[in-house]
Amino acid sequence: AQEGATQPLVSLLCFSNDDVDEQAAGALWNLAMNTDNRVKIVQAGALHPCITLLRSSERRVQEQALGCIRDLSVNPDNKVRVVQEGGLPHIIALLRSREESIRELAGWTLRNLAVNAENKVLIVEEGGLVPLIALLHSMNERAQEHAAGALRSLSVNAENQNLIVQNLGLPPLVALLHSQNAAVQEQAVVCIRNLSVNDENEIKIVQEGALPPLIKLLQSPVERIQEHAAGALRNLSVNNDNKVKIVIEGALPHLIALLRSR
Repeated sequence: AQEGATQPLVSLLCFSNDDVDEQAAGALWNLAMNTDNRVKIVQAGALHPCITLLRSSERRVQEQALGCIRDLSVNPDNKVRVVQEGGLPHIIALLRSREESIRELAGWTLRNLAVNAENKVLIVEEGGLVPLIALLHSMNERAQEHAAGALRSLSVNAENQNLIVQNLGLPPLVALLHSQNAAVQEQAVVCIRNLSVNDENEIKIVQEGALPPLIKLLQSPVERIQEHAAGALRNLSVNNDNKVKIVIEGALPHLIALLRSR
């Protein structure tokens, strides 16, 4: 941001005028796309008023403020600051917004925040799991990707692995393995790979019908997807029953083909 430009914009936030709030938050969102500016904007005190604007009655104001927070939350320190400033409950609430664009932004913001280890616990404690799982059912592929991406990070936590399954996260995640969108596939397959580390989940993942799409993803043109699909099958194959089922489903030729391609 041009020196001296950030502070006046911050002072316009929560101006009791929706038009001013929208324009000021929108300008800060644009500025927050720059790496250095993400630090300067928070130092100028923008975070708290942006979080306050998430409760605005005007969706256009909510969207600009949330977009700014989304970009600010790319910065590792800001991931902590957003939560410290009380942002989590309001971001989670916007997962249920009537506006698709706001739901997508909320999922993306939580995806950013969930990278932080403490936030993995706090997002779940604040009730973020159920609406994130609901967002997997969206017809918007970007919303699907960000919801699955957030769950991917949350599923690194052992307790969350159980909670995601208990809250019916498996069926939509398995369904997303069939997506034609590689970005959606990747987030879903990594999440399932994480969940498959859990002994109880090894059986449930197979019962949900994950083996055929996982085996199909071994043939993906995207190497990362191949890797994560193979990793999920590796975890699932620890279970004795799964050892038989994976072979019956035809995984062997594709796993061997991956070895030969290297």
